[in-house]
Amino acid sequence: MKSVCRMCHGGCGAIVELVDGVPTDIHGDPDNPTSEGYFCIKGKASLDLLRSPDRLTTPLVRTGPRGSGTFEPVSWEAALDRIAGELAATIGRHGPESVVLGQGTDRNYQEWVFRLANAIGTPNVVGPAHVCFYPRVMASIMTYGAFTFCDYDGDPEVVLLWGSNKPSTHSDGVIGVKLLRAMERGSRVVTVDPRRTQTAARSALHLPVQPGTDCALALGMIKIVIDEGWYDHDFVAAHTSGFAELTEHVKAYDTERVARITGLTPGLIHEATRTYALASRACIEAGTGLSQNENSFDTHRAIAILAAICGNIDAPGGDVIWQPMPIEGRRAFPRPDLLPEEQAKKRIGGDKHKILSMSGWVAPGDLHEAIVTGVPYPVTSMVIFGSNILASHENTELVREAIGKLDLLVVCDLFMTPTARHADVILPTSSWLERDQIVEFNSYIAARQKIATVGDCRSDEEIILELAARLGLERHFFPSLEAALDAKLAGIDLTWEQFTKIGYIRNEKRYRKYRDGGFGTRSGRVNLMNNGLRAMGYEPFPVFRCPPEADPALPYVMTSAHPRQFYNTEFHQLPTTARSQTTARVTVHPDTARREGLTDGEEVDLFSRAGARGVRMTVKISDSVAPNVVMADAGWWYPGEPSTDEQLRSSVNLLTTNDRSDVHMGSATMRGVAVGIRRPEPDRG
Repeated sequence: MKSVCRMCHGGCGAIVELVDGVPTDIHGDPDNPTSEGYFCIKGKASLDLLRSPDRLTTPLVRTGPRGSGTFEPVSWEAALDRIAGELAATIGRHGPESVVLGQGTDRNYQEWVFRLANAIGTPNVVGPAHVCFYPRVMASIMTYGAFTFCDYDGDPEVVLLWGSNKPSTHSDGVIGVKLLRAMERGSRVVTVDPRRTQTAARSALHLPVQPGTDCALALGMIKIVIDEGWYDHDFVAAHTSGFAELTEHVKAYDTERVARITGLTPGLIHEATRTYALASRACIEAGTGLSQNENSFDTHRAIAILAAICGNIDAPGGDVIWQPMPIEGRRAFPRPDLLPEEQAKKRIGGDKHKILSMSGWVAPGDLHEAIVTGVPYPVTSMVIFGSNILASHENTELVREAIGKLDLLVVCDLFMTPTARHADVILPTSSWLERDQIVEFNSYIAARQKIATVGDCRSDEEIILELAARLGLERHFFPSLEAALDAKLAGIDLTWEQFTKIGYIRNEKRYRKYRDGGFGTRSGRVNLMNNGLRAMGYEPFPVFRCPPEADPALPYVMTSAHPRQFYNTEFHQLPTTARSQTTARVTVHPDTARREGLTDGEEVDLFSRAGARGVRMTVKISDSVAPNVVMADAGWWYPGEPSTDEQLRSSVNLLTTNDRSDVHMGSATMRGVAVGIRRPEPDRG
């Protein structure tokens, strides 16, 4: 059976081999035009996920102290009745805003979570949006009124790979194999990354930028483009506003200053800018590495401006504007009209991180602070879909304190994660092989069909339908999952049953759509200067915010990334993905190893505050990072450990805080953190 993998964001075509209806093998689909047969180690572990003896298979309720991990099984009816009853009670006492819905990375049910939140009347939905996709999405929308993606099939002459290791990380229907194919056809790559990744090593140029300084680099590149006259004069004149003011603004980012900030040489910055700006067809692949510091939104906006003035927006081989297919999907299905305006104004942190609030999200730091302090109002209940927030959200100690204060914590997940250990009710969810879904990406829509059942697991969509019914919200939902899928497809005159027979519909690209009616901004032009931002109290142009003065006790700058066999905090239980690496690693330069007296494979603690708890890492010595940079594995936890403390001993978010967050998006500084290295205390195992 053909399907679409969802072991990460990518959405690669998959073929599942069945014997008497039982899945026996899984591999890439060579006929899938998006992934072309590519299938990574995570996808190959899908059957591990299906068969894992560690899967949660029945609802559980807590019987011991929170965090003890002691639970007893109950029926679905008892679990759902309890959850709905407690939610209704807190809504009655404190209002709908006292309820929070949480989720992890979108597994094609994000619109369901938002629909439930809007129907309940709570403005508080929390997730990783602030450090993931949404800084780029909102920066694009605020600049040219839409979101873009790299047109690898359009044979770009140059790809500017910025904060992204694309062949190992795949995003929403844009698969790394597309970049590799473009390189085979002659595309040159300029990589901006603190690490010398395999892709960086194959690139025409590699800019090993100091973590957290990408915004200064982007602004410096804009200045060079303008000074050298390398911008697209016709496009700028006809389709942008604020160019004269932009020219004045970037005068502060001369190449010498930018070189000092970024740790790059002026010559390399100039050469990279020239390579990109003078290419006839060029795109920018901006990754989540750019979203995890205090300059998150402005970094992405500066990059959006750079792409625009070089004439690469909606151009062949450039950054193409996404035009959704006419289904009820990511934009319409959440039903934002159900949330009253007076409730939307109550969104936690909405007065502080206004751009994130515009997208409907709450920053975790704002939420957890509100739970602990009770300000601006009581937050009593949280229902989490597919997120291990103790390992994924910044400032772990604050997260732990916050969930300890909740009256009700519900976790819907596949495994007993550290977060699930602290739940009052756990609901077992199904994997991607166990559910029917419509997959919607920029390049296609596809059918993902249920081919297996594990225990008493249910999909997140089915759980949301059940909760909506118990909360008296049936009028905003559907009598069945199939009815919901039929409704989503009505715009293309298909039923779910008909769509499963088709399987895949490609979204055909059109270029330079702005010629028909301008860009999706109020002015119809690209906002190089954004007066809307100014009206909200922000700067109308991107600004680089310098990190605090260096602390001699913290001489290294930590960046982080997920090992390619894992996806964020997932798959540490699966044999296929976990067998190649059993501990979290920190990569240090040979000079750093000599200075600290470190040997390959020994254990060390990273720390970000003197006397504070450290994060346990195994040393890997490599010149792939600069001498003042350390690269830590992110999203790590140990499923087999008996306590939350030991499970999270290698979680880098023990080192992160909310002190340096992006003013627009609330993005936490997860990369660019000042750290020190010390040997473990003798009494620690």
